[in-house]
Amino acid sequence: MFEISKGLPTLGCHLIDGNCYFGIYSTEAKYMILKLYKEVYEDGPLLEVVLDRKDYATGDIFHVAIEDVQEGYSYTWQTQNENDEISVPLIDPYARSLYAFPKGSNHYKNIVVKDEYIVANRPHLEWQETIIYEMHVGAFTKSPTCTVLEKEKGTFEGIIAKLPYLKALGVTTLELLPVFKWNKHTLANKHPITQETLQDEWGYNTIAFFALQENYSANKEVLGELKSFKKFISTLHDEGMEVILDVVYNHTGEGSKEGKVFSFKALAPQSYYKFQDEYYRNDAGAGNTFNNMHIMTKKLILDSLRYWVICMGVDGFRLDLASILAQDEAGNWYEGSLVDDIAKDPILSHMKLIAECWDAKGAYDVGRMPYPFVEWSDRYRDTIRRFVRGDQGMTRDVAQCLMGSEIQFKDLRKTKQNTLHYVTAHDGFTLWDLVSYNTKHNRLNGEDNRDGHNANYSYNCGVEGETQNEEILAMRIRRIKNYFTLLMLSQGVPMILMGDEIGRTQKGNNNAYCHDNELTWMNWENVERNKEILNFVKQIIAFRKESHCFMKQYEHELKVTFHGVNYNQPDWSYYSCSLAVQMEVGDEKLYIIINHYVEPLRFELPRTMQGWKLMIDTSRNESFIQSSLKIQESNHKVMPFSICVFKT
Repeated sequence: MFEISKGLPTLGCHLIDGNCYFGIYSTEAKYMILKLYKEVYEDGPLLEVVLDRKDYATGDIFHVAIEDVQEGYSYTWQTQNENDEISVPLIDPYARSLYAFPKGSNHYKNIVVKDEYIVANRPHLEWQETIIYEMHVGAFTKSPTCTVLEKEKGTFEGIIAKLPYLKALGVTTLELLPVFKWNKHTLANKHPITQETLQDEWGYNTIAFFALQENYSANKEVLGELKSFKKFISTLHDEGMEVILDVVYNHTGEGSKEGKVFSFKALAPQSYYKFQDEYYRNDAGAGNTFNNMHIMTKKLILDSLRYWVICMGVDGFRLDLASILAQDEAGNWYEGSLVDDIAKDPILSHMKLIAECWDAKGAYDVGRMPYPFVEWSDRYRDTIRRFVRGDQGMTRDVAQCLMGSEIQFKDLRKTKQNTLHYVTAHDGFTLWDLVSYNTKHNRLNGEDNRDGHNANYSYNCGVEGETQNEEILAMRIRRIKNYFTLLMLSQGVPMILMGDEIGRTQKGNNNAYCHDNELTWMNWENVERNKEILNFVKQIIAFRKESHCFMKQYEHELKVTFHGVNYNQPDWSYYSCSLAVQMEVGDEKLYIIINHYVEPLRFELPRTMQGWKLMIDTSRNESFIQSSLKIQESNHKVMPFSICVFKT
């Protein structure tokens, strides 16, 4: 039993022809200690093997083959250095499932998993068909107001149970906040009321790039999270929907020099991290910076991305702080970086790739990512926010945003479909809070309200926070409709934030990364309470999907012109707060009139043989007009802070 041989210099753990091949990269170890367990909850190992560099290493890869190992067995690695110091049990960087031992601790056993490759039934939606819904797996169904089974709350299974809601909403693609195993215990700040140390609840402190956060699975068996995730992916694909993962390869959850050791620090710190003198670089604002320039780190990241595509079936990735992945040792942009490797990869280049093109140290690279990356447009976010708030001098910028041309791309192969438009995202105000708060209210984060963005470009409509004033509530709802109308009628890829369609609030907290409670959970009672918003969002999404102006097959026929209160006379002056836009494809014409003055304005309608039908008026409670009657007048009165949309 357990016959041992040298094996092959492969990384991770692989079951092949009756042998289990183990391999791990380390520059620091004189010896690597491998302990093998049959059951994850057992304290004592079945087998312990000490691997020396002479007999069990090829270069810096230690490796061994052991017979009769089965799927579900577990193992740990430990380094022993030149001073005979032995590390804590380490996570295998290529581990595909982990088990905490003792349960609830920060030490993990790596679980042996069979290699399985799936043929995913991907929908292969064009970017022009894509409407992204950014969501937190746990917060989506964890609320007591959610009607899914108790054991499925906050899990992939919970999302499956709510697929009818998502399908009815009209979104096509779920973008999940991080689901890889992360270190929750990175914070020192305390809740100001309970004095409990807060935890990272968003997941942006990854410690294992191939393993899932197990509490997102309702299946609590060993390897249950893998079964849950695969079922989740296949179910969404069967429904014609896609899954994009928000992934964090710019830093890890090991923190700075004082941070906890999980694997990379003990195995090969100079390979896995960037240093400035003897200190960890901190370009991500989390204590360290992953060294995307080192060949082994680059290999790890590319292998991880391919694993989630080939073995798990995901449809794409959103790269957090992607600028860091395109930087050299000194933090400067360079050609031929990891992002270029991803863009040219024969597998990954055919997936949906999204980049957040900045970092925590001030780098700003929007427009620089190579084709086929789609780039987050913070310029769109801020422009639309300021315009809807009523800021002056914004009409030219709004026109660019509606055209999807606000980003100047360096790669000339990129088009407006490489621009991702959003008004809100996980880090910032929710849409309801954007129209309910003038300033952030983050004191529950335990940082004296210092954290979170200050430039929110929000407006509370007259009262800070909650109110029963019906006029103010009506104005908030109107502005929310305006945001959704502009977002869905802009060229480019739209993304909406979980719960914005039902007025989800975080009570003015614009950085709720450390809360797993009612503050961040989706309140499903809002489905009925804010059904006016929900119905409008469903309708505006359907309107976009049905219009030729946003379809791939017509994109080269699209004509866009801008106008003012008088046709062919757009007002680009500083004081202008109104704009009319005509989009035309063949016989279909849209005429979008935006009035963000405090007074009503009367706009001239262009002449057309077909005549105009008023489709949308955000000043009305029932904003989608059911009548098929044509407008007889040559002009139309548009109410303050509202949008009207006409169609031939």
